[in-house]
Amino acid sequence: MARLPPERITGNRGFRNLGLRLKSAAVLAPPVFAGIYFGSPWFDILIVLAGAIMVWEWATMCSDGKFNIHGWMMAIGLAAGLGAMFGGSPGLSLIAVVFVAGIVAVISTVGGQESPRRLAMGTLMISLFCLSFIWLRAIPDAGLMLVIWLVVAVWLTDAGGYFFGKLIGGPKLAPRISPNKTWAGLGGGMFLAGLWSAAAASGFGGYAAGPAIAAAVGIAVLAQLGDLSVSAVKRRFDVKDASGLIPGHGGVLDRLDGMLLTGPAVAFVLMLTSKGWI
Repeated sequence: MARLPPERITGNRGFRNLGLRLKSAAVLAPPVFAGIYFGSPWFDILIVLAGAIMVWEWATMCSDGKFNIHGWMMAIGLAAGLGAMFGGSPGLSLIAVVFVAGIVAVISTVGGQESPRRLAMGTLMISLFCLSFIWLRAIPDAGLMLVIWLVVAVWLTDAGGYFFGKLIGGPKLAPRISPNKTWAGLGGGMFLAGLWSAAAASGFGGYAAGPAIAAAVGIAVLAQLGDLSVSAVKRRFDVKDASGLIPGHGGVLDRLDGMLLTGPAVAFVLMLTSKGWI
């Protein structure tokens, strides 16, 4: 994993890896959308693989590059939640993940781990990301369009934050956590996500544009919070990227951090309205 550089990237220097980012996105987008389109088992495999990599990245990031007992416990939490989910007990999967996250916190504390609460947080965030996206895609009739809408909204939030932030600049969003993020970038991300959501609402079946835009704004805010949550952990451990698996992007965790909160949030709202989780 890459360590933070002594200097901050400012101005247009942030565009220097844009070509590499676009090439990586061009390579990754087709298999991702193929998995989303074809659904289970391909989408499930894609999510499980992403979750396993993120567990490795998070655990090594918090343990000075080592995958130790805490990492294995995080993996057990993810496996327990997925096992219950695939066994037809989504409610039990939530209980399993929360229970293992608690054990991770206790073991980390007793073992003198530097940051047990961050390991427990990683267990929860990564596991709930995996469970929620698998559940969302499995929703009859609506799952495909729902996941496409959500993924594109988050990606456009990220793209808007990158381009509007670099072009406009201005006041920093969270300078102590992520010095390059700006309020202009967040506004740009909301704008692009809102445009996409309005277009998708019309194209996917004539839904009202107002609620769709409001949902997109909420998704953009949650995506930014997920990004900042991971950035805070990376800054705490003096890590620039979670890993170097994706050229121009860092690791899988760096690429999917904006989805760690959005998937669970959408699933939770649908759970409340349809009572379909348990």
